[in-house]
Amino acid sequence: MPSLSSVGCAPPDVGSAPRAGLNVEDVVSAVLASKGYRTLSPEFVERVARDACRHARRNQDGEKETKRRLHQVSGAYAQDLPIERFVSELEAAAGRPEALRETARRIMRAHASTRERLDVLDHFFAGVFALTGPPSSILDLACGFGPLALPWMALPATARYWAYDVDRRYLTLAETCFRVFDVAGTAMLCDVVAAPPLDEADVALVLKSVPCLEQQTPGSAARLLRAVRARTLVVSFPTRALGGASKGMVSTYRAMMGRLCAAQDWTIRELLFPAELVFIVDKNVA
Repeated sequence: MPSLSSVGCAPPDVGSAPRAGLNVEDVVSAVLASKGYRTLSPEFVERVARDACRHARRNQDGEKETKRRLHQVSGAYAQDLPIERFVSELEAAAGRPEALRETARRIMRAHASTRERLDVLDHFFAGVFALTGPPSSILDLACGFGPLALPWMALPATARYWAYDVDRRYLTLAETCFRVFDVAGTAMLCDVVAAPPLDEADVALVLKSVPCLEQQTPGSAARLLRAVRARTLVVSFPTRALGGASKGMVSTYRAMMGRLCAAQDWTIRELLFPAELVFIVDKNVA
């Protein structure tokens, strides 16, 4: 199990000071003791709680607002995931490539973000890596169920993969994926908004997480993209909401991406899939 330290990440920024009279430590402890939040990074919960408590009058109000914000950025996508069962299913299929692919595909249906990518999975990463070049190292930021797609990435045998998330459940799954797919990987509990990874790689995957990052702290996504130590960024956005509505989302996210990359000497290319708008961002690092 990954430790709670921020090894591999920059020192965290815990954010704003709380309103006088509140005890943020007590709010954080209460949130982490709750069923839906106990697998989250304490540093992440503390950062959200400090901001949520700025205008709260009581610890109970701060706890309620913190939970509301945490649900917005993570809980809406995955509730009550049976990670132990998923891990067992992957391990049972280990050594049988076709069974592993089918198991991984089935598990990806349990998470809204990866479920939306299943229809194009057979050519999604082929199209992305045709533009980035075959990566020998990958940073997967806010990885979620991302490592389950390793069989479709066709990475070199010597490739290195770093997965970061604020939820231990996803890191447990990522570690299992590295083991059964025989990939050299590391999973880290890391709040990438407050503590961007220090590791360097050819490609950084920031798949459908920018809207959630911006919802937490406006401007955080731009700072993260600048700070990530990768030659190329792969940044994607959903083209429809969880409820299925899609009106104006592509144009909205194109405009957002333009703002995120403003004033940067970066080369940006675009791929449009039915449920996902992808930007390939070459940071033009020598």
